Amino acid sequence: MNTAESAGRPAALLLEALGEAGIGVVASLPDSWLSPLLAAVDAAPGMCHVKVTREDDALGVAAGVALSGGLGAVVCQNAGLLVGANALAGYTHLHGLPLLVVAAQRGDIDDGFYYQAYKGRVVPPVLDALGVPYHRMRGGADPGMVTAAADQARLHRRPVVLLLDRESLLGEAAR
Repeated sequence: MNTAESAGRPAALLLEALGEAGIGVVASLPDSWLSPLLAAVDAAPGMCHVKVTREDDALGVAAGVALSGGLGAVVCQNAGLLVGANALAGYTHLHGLPLLVVAAQRGDIDDGFYYQAYKGRVVPPVLDALGVPYHRMRGGADPGMVTAAADQARLHRRPVVLLLDRESLLGEAAR
């Protein structure tokens, strides 16, 4: 398998899992780790891709999908969870709106940029403080985790976050 094929494989698996979870609307912001997944979402004929400039706007799009009876997804970097903390808390505790967030977990051991490090440290405790359930996907794309998180969002009527490592998004381990 060449580099392009291996990079596209996790994206294809994740896109398929989003479809199987009944997600037809994805709101996103770019990140280098998310590029293959976002390209796959763009190319998917049954997927509506809404590109936004702020993470709280992406959360609002997914909340609108929930208000219409569906389940939307947000694809962003973990820093976006910090930007959207107020919206996440409101959708979790006040409105009870199910939505799925697929976030690149920047700043962990697999990220070689010092300016990402704080995000890896602070996002999980912030999600804990907000009462937003989250799960970590490590070591490769796991479609079953996507569908399980979507099911949890629906069942619990609240946002659920998936934090994905480099290998789960790009098919490559830490360098």
